[in-house]
Amino acid sequence: MRTAEEFASVTQMLDTLIARESDQIALYERAVKQVGDSLVKPLLLSIAQEKRGHRDLLEQEREELNEQFSLDEAIV
Repeated sequence: MRTAEEFASVTQMLDTLIARESDQIALYERAVKQVGDSLVKPLLLSIAQEKRGHRDLLEQEREELNEQFSLDEAIV
């Protein structure tokens, strides 16, 4: 069972990683607009989509952690 301190530390780390992925998605999306119809555009779109997948996984992990912590707290 995780302590409240461990829970806070892990969720803060996940929040930071989610924010970084969101920042990177925005960066690639801005780059797509700047390159116009360049051959690089599909690559940038692909990277942005991959970053969305990373963010989704991190958000899912955070949600599962929150659920587990809630269950742990209910038991204690």
